[in-house]
Amino acid sequence: MLLKIRQGGSEQAVEIRGGENLLKVLSSLGYEINAVCAGNGSCHKCKVKILYPFVEPAERELSALTAEEIENGIRLACAVTLREETGVEIISSGNMEVLQSETASGTAPQGKIRAVFDIGTTTLVAALTDGEGRVIASAGEKNRQASFGADVITRVKYVTNGGLKELCDTVTGQANAMLKQLLAENGPETIKDITLSGNTAMLHLFLGRDCSGLGYAPYTAQFLASQTINGKDLGFDFGVPVRTLPCIASFAGGDLTAGIVSEYTNSEKYTLLIDLGTNAEIALYNRERILASSAAAGPAFEGASIKQGMGATPGAVCSYEYTEGRAKVKTIGDARPAGICGSGLIDIAAELLNHDIIDETGYLLSGDKIEVCEGVSLFAQDVRELQLAKAAIAAAIDMLLLRAGLTADDIERVLIGGGFGSYINPANAARIGLFPQELQKKTAAAGNTSLAGGILCAAFPEKRALAEHIAASAQYIDLTNSAEFSDCYIEHMMF
Repeated sequence: MLLKIRQGGSEQAVEIRGGENLLKVLSSLGYEINAVCAGNGSCHKCKVKILYPFVEPAERELSALTAEEIENGIRLACAVTLREETGVEIISSGNMEVLQSETASGTAPQGKIRAVFDIGTTTLVAALTDGEGRVIASAGEKNRQASFGADVITRVKYVTNGGLKELCDTVTGQANAMLKQLLAENGPETIKDITLSGNTAMLHLFLGRDCSGLGYAPYTAQFLASQTINGKDLGFDFGVPVRTLPCIASFAGGDLTAGIVSEYTNSEKYTLLIDLGTNAEIALYNRERILASSAAAGPAFEGASIKQGMGATPGAVCSYEYTEGRAKVKTIGDARPAGICGSGLIDIAAELLNHDIIDETGYLLSGDKIEVCEGVSLFAQDVRELQLAKAAIAAAIDMLLLRAGLTADDIERVLIGGGFGSYINPANAARIGLFPQELQKKTAAAGNTSLAGGILCAAFPEKRALAEHIAASAQYIDLTNSAEFSDCYIEHMMF
């Protein structure tokens, strides 16, 4: 039977067998579907439009879709079984903005061209750089592995159930296509090497290494040290060395190492680096010592556990102000509002707290939800998800300071990185209790520190040597079984 797929201005027709699940078919064909629960029907995000024939909604879709959506043919892809020729329209996009601090646009590239990837749980970002570390071109997409689960643990479970090759082929195929497109559009025909930055699990999945040990105590990785493999062996069209950045610990990966490299100064004063993601990674360091930890913040800041949440892609509400009963929103790319990303979630909560619409316990006084802007709302459940995430991060920061024998006064600067790190409002982050109020004026958004550090390591041997030193010398503070952390976590639950 035939399945016709429409996305944007393009269409594709494929032959499939009757009885197949629509989500699995679309994912196998490389389409970006927002299925953060891996298709088990709990996230209600894998919405598609059935063009024909009319498909009766399943029972689990009735609570997830509005009457208008059902009437317009919107369905959850995970709930649709294909039984006859069907037409479907993909109504989400995998494209995202990539912010660049320095580019070589309009100038001749200096030296050998290199490729750098930041392999995030939610996003995949690629950059071409020259020998001076200047960005020639970059691109970002949602990580297509998200169809198999929004967070690291879900994907680790998928590996345990035999899905390693599928996850590896998905991300390497996507990376290869992105790299070919960048090269085709920007002149260079080939590259010298490829540098990979990412958390420990994502680096394992990219190299096709079993990471199932990260799913249960004692949470052991197959490798932490930097790895080198030929690109052809990973399915790339380029037979060049592919090098990973070294990891600090199982849950403090090469992305945190890269972040420290990108913001490292030979100073005796301390920097606190917070890399926000589904697993928040935190580093406290000066020139003499480096302490690192991580907190299972969950996917709230990347949109997965937020009812109308999304990543930092066009249409995401990234800034919010509430004045005299009127809301003012800004979206990424100034696109039509489609959902809420992490920085928007922080802003909304802070503004609603300031106007007593949310109380200190997290209770939403307006009822089950409040409209943020036309078509986008914040739900009471979303506030609870935010509380869980911010409490974990705040408690981890407290524990790092405690173990280091420091106070907030000893911190010279606080840097916030991550997919939405360029949009975050430090005052609002402090208002919701993400970090101590005393640090607010010392805090700045740092953008994608993982990519920035990866670019430096690709271009300069001394920066790669620094990365090796950081990973080898950092003291990792494991909070997994810490009673102190648990107590601190509960204390930080309130706003």
